[in-house]
Amino acid sequence: MLLLGSFSTLQAQQAITGSVVDDSGIGLIGATILVNNTTTGTVTDLDGNFALEVPAGARALTISYTGFTTQRVPLVDNQTVYNITLAEDGIGLDEVVVVGYSPVRRKDLVGAVSSISADDVNAEAGATVQSALRQAAGVVVQQSNGAPGAGYNIRVRGVTSINASNEPLFVVDGVPVISGDLSQQGVGGQGTNALADINPADIESMEVLKDASTTAIYGSRAANGVVLITTKSGKSGKTRINVNSTYGFNELPNMIDVVDGATYNEYLKERYGATANAFGMDSTVSSNWQELIFDRNPVTSQQLSISGGDQKTKFYGSLGYDDNQGALNGTRFKRYSGRLNLDHTASDKLALNMNLGYTNSNNKRIQGDNNIYGAVSAAILLPPTVPVRNEDGTYGSAFGLENPVAATEVYENRALTNRIIGNASATFFPIEAIALKAKLGVDNVNYRENVFEPSTLQSTAQGQIVESSNVRTRIISEYTATYNGNVGDFNLNSTIGAIFQRDDIRRNFFETNDLPSDNFPSADAAATPSTIAGDKFGSTLQSYIATVNVNNGGLYVTASFRADGSSRFVNDRWGYFPGIAAGYDFASSEMVGPFEQLKLRASYGQTGNNNIGDFATRPLFAGGASYLTTPGISQSQLGNPDLVWETTTQFNAGLDVAILTNRIGASFDFYVKNTDDLILNRPIPTTSGFGTVVSNVGSMRNTGLEASLTFVNVQQADFTWNTTLTGAYNKNEVTALFNDQPQDFGFATRLAVGQPVGSFFGLVTDGIYQNQAEIDADNALSDDRDYIVGAKPGDFRFVDQNNDGIINDDDRTFIGKALPDFTGGVNNKLAYKGLELDFFFQFSLGNEVYNNNLAFAEGLNSVFAPTVRAYEGAWRMEGDGDDFPRITGGASADNNRQDSDRYVEDGSFVRLKTATLAYNIPSNVLSRAGIDQLRLFVSGTNLITWTDYSWFDPEVNAFGDSNVALGTDFLTLPISRTVEFGINLGF
Repeated sequence: MLLLGSFSTLQAQQAITGSVVDDSGIGLIGATILVNNTTTGTVTDLDGNFALEVPAGARALTISYTGFTTQRVPLVDNQTVYNITLAEDGIGLDEVVVVGYSPVRRKDLVGAVSSISADDVNAEAGATVQSALRQAAGVVVQQSNGAPGAGYNIRVRGVTSINASNEPLFVVDGVPVISGDLSQQGVGGQGTNALADINPADIESMEVLKDASTTAIYGSRAANGVVLITTKSGKSGKTRINVNSTYGFNELPNMIDVVDGATYNEYLKERYGATANAFGMDSTVSSNWQELIFDRNPVTSQQLSISGGDQKTKFYGSLGYDDNQGALNGTRFKRYSGRLNLDHTASDKLALNMNLGYTNSNNKRIQGDNNIYGAVSAAILLPPTVPVRNEDGTYGSAFGLENPVAATEVYENRALTNRIIGNASATFFPIEAIALKAKLGVDNVNYRENVFEPSTLQSTAQGQIVESSNVRTRIISEYTATYNGNVGDFNLNSTIGAIFQRDDIRRNFFETNDLPSDNFPSADAAATPSTIAGDKFGSTLQSYIATVNVNNGGLYVTASFRADGSSRFVNDRWGYFPGIAAGYDFASSEMVGPFEQLKLRASYGQTGNNNIGDFATRPLFAGGASYLTTPGISQSQLGNPDLVWETTTQFNAGLDVAILTNRIGASFDFYVKNTDDLILNRPIPTTSGFGTVVSNVGSMRNTGLEASLTFVNVQQADFTWNTTLTGAYNKNEVTALFNDQPQDFGFATRLAVGQPVGSFFGLVTDGIYQNQAEIDADNALSDDRDYIVGAKPGDFRFVDQNNDGIINDDDRTFIGKALPDFTGGVNNKLAYKGLELDFFFQFSLGNEVYNNNLAFAEGLNSVFAPTVRAYEGAWRMEGDGDDFPRITGGASADNNRQDSDRYVEDGSFVRLKTATLAYNIPSNVLSRAGIDQLRLFVSGTNLITWTDYSWFDPEVNAFGDSNVALGTDFLTLPISRTVEFGINLGF
């Protein structure tokens, strides 16, 4: 270690050399050496050596390397060689994270921020931007179904809105990007995922901003949290080429045990007194529909990147190809991507930057859940006595259900996307401590859908064509001034700025029916144009920001403010969003007992939600109100010019701890989030011509605890083992609605004051009537009518909640909730010499799923094929049990069809989400061939799930990205298990 004496300012530019090594004397490749308060710097070579031209006036160097403590080295006159030893940073306290408009060392944070590394982002096969967020405490990530390119439900610290978006704001290299579902053509409850266009292989890191002190700077879009995505950049030094290639397969982890052909015939005999032949089917046929549509299908990813540069110019470029074929035949997501990131130091006063990404994707979709034409729906319900193909070659079907094989083979639905996300900036340094920056950002999405349904499908008699386009352009111009220096004994970082955003949207949609032949899949050949629609609209957002970060010793204070003016509002166009946080590290100057860090912090602030659509505040008029041949318009929406932002006020208190020379670290947070002015449809007198008007009439509260613990279990030369545990508890409660009137959604979801969002509402079962005497005893409780009208032995008995002697709607109560009580995970990373083993367990506890599959596949009252367990367990005589009702139908089955806790199941689960086993070929072997790195690996995703849930998978929602109808399963495509084999090659 270099012994440093007193220092002075260098009087002239000077060339220096040196090395950066670890505690064992091994050179650190790619360590960053930066001259303080300048953009001048370099990185170490393969041996850990560096050379650097230091400008006149420089006082010190900052040396940093991932996993090691950052070190400040004073510069000494006439000294030209600096040999530096870095100490390992076990829990990453010196890691730099991006928060708002300023990079901050993790040890200096006073807000609630979770960081996700590039390795963790890409740990999951077929990874997307959202999938890695599972590793952040307090973030619930739910993939609504298993189709490649499908949407996600992301909730940061709970649900904050009912009608506006609950998704966090995603920011890529400083550009708030377009997210959500861009599709205009429904295929059941599943949606598309606009963020699937971003290649995870290009991501350097992700930060999740959770408390108001860190999110307030994003103002009216930050009530649901903010996810900051930083893409990779080049480093000066040797040009590096990396090739990453994987190939593997998707498969279905489990199937539902549905009756075969022979058993289905026995079921029909009990239900109807006839076999399949009486219904136009073939009693000798036994089609296993699930085996016919699910398969082990390939998934591959090919990535090439090149990076490098010198002291003035650094670059990173990449090309990517991803092809993900789902376990359901016919589903496929292909993505071609390219990226170019440039950093150029034009002079000591001027720095230029550009980040540009392009994506072309092709998403092949299949009719999905909540849909009798869906492949999975039909694979469960269509009787096995239907042949795959009839004797004439047509697809077999019955009862209006789609043939599952036809649904995967001839249905054509392609969503095609071309997208550019980029920004360019120039930063001018008039003096050392001040930076003036101008940046222009763009996100342009061109999304098209082409759908062809031939007449061979049940969903159309003579063929149908749908074509649509959705073109969205977001342009952002940003101007900021930053001061970064010292004021007396205080370190001060402050930013002020103005930001202007414009969004333009152009949509077209048409649907045509009745083609002359399936050989003419063209819109101009159709006889009946049924729907033609289109619109053009947009919005603007004008913002002003200010932030201040001050620290002195162990005291940290940060404050931010944002003013947003939105064209979406009329009388109250401006919203003001402050945030403040303070913390004190009692171990900053010297250790306190065993603590290297003991920081107590608190924050408070407000954020908003303006994701309500562009015209919710305004009266709208629409065409189509024609009189004979005279065209006309009519009012289609009442306006509310007094509508204001949904505002979330959040308090956060936290504690950060590090002990045993940073071998153990922990962060604990407690928060309370109150959301007011919820935007809901308020009932109004129908004499107005409308039933509702959008208004601010609700409120909601989220209260929670979060914990994140990091352990460096073993840290030796040949063996390391790190463990990270995250856990979170959240309690959601609706605290106000219009006149406290409950609202119903989905199949059995009720929104009500005092209950969490996503609560299930229905009757409570009390076993099954075993004999007529039990029914008679209940009927005697009321003189007005029978306890349950039409009840027979073998029917469900329900609890009389109000004790009035009869069962009706008044006996419905809350029977479960979709939101979990506890979520989290355990991540382990082990390395022994060249071997690596990483594995991540995810858990969700305390949530229920409304399994509406049971109403159809286990109702035992229709022609649908039942499950084996339902048929075999059906009540047939006294003493048969309380699990499944009798086999019956028509009006006599009405009692067993009622919404009840029969359909509510425990959705808790523990899942081995990802696991990777890798081997790194020793560098002394590779160096002879001029190779820097050769890593071979096998990885898996969704490998094992432990759950009591009876259907495919408990991580499900048939209603896609619904804010309220959560945790419902209805014939939904499950998530696949994926196994991949890969190679990482570096030159």
